[in-house]
Amino acid sequence: MAGGMLTKQADFLTAKYLNDVNDAVLGGAVVSVPSGAPSPQVSQTQPGDRIVLDDITALALSDTAIGTLYGGIYMYAQYKTTTAAAVRGAIAFFKQADVGTAYIVYGDAQPATATPSFVAGIFISAPTANNYCWIQIAGVASVLFDSAVTATTVGDMVSAKVSASVASTADNGATVTQETVVCLLGVSIQTVSTSTISQVALIRSPFGRI
Repeated sequence: MAGGMLTKQADFLTAKYLNDVNDAVLGGAVVSVPSGAPSPQVSQTQPGDRIVLDDITALALSDTAIGTLYGGIYMYAQYKTTTAAAVRGAIAFFKQADVGTAYIVYGDAQPATATPSFVAGIFISAPTANNYCWIQIAGVASVLFDSAVTATTVGDMVSAKVSASVASTADNGATVTQETVVCLLGVSIQTVSTSTISQVALIRSPFGRI
């Protein structure tokens, strides 16, 4: 399994803003060596590394043309796609096969759209397939809601949309069932609008995986 620190306050960033990181190379950095010597990649950031940001620091690391980041925990991961492309606010999922072996996330619901419970976090940008990026796993997050939500009320339970076809959007105020509980994301802290990003306090515990 790729190494990683649970939390660290200082980190090497390949872009000025956290939500601009879209590394084609792991960690985005290769250490220069003398001519003729082997040049192995040395990354200062490993998949699974997490940073804790307060609101001020998160704002300072926000490319606001993409979106504003809020205080919370962010994790570095590789993004892969099969069908659903990652977009800001969509849910990042992990596959069962990757647990214990790699920090890889997908835009496709896992293990299925009918039970999208393998939640890893929330995409803060739209990374390129196979590149490395940061996702949010705790705190106040900007979450994309489905085109049909159960309710729009502030303070309702937010869960991954349980559907036969929806890939990676959220529902608000869904009826509490075994499926919606295991798909829990958090609590809405803004009035929810369909097909729109709204703020959610992520309270899933544990959120993602160690």
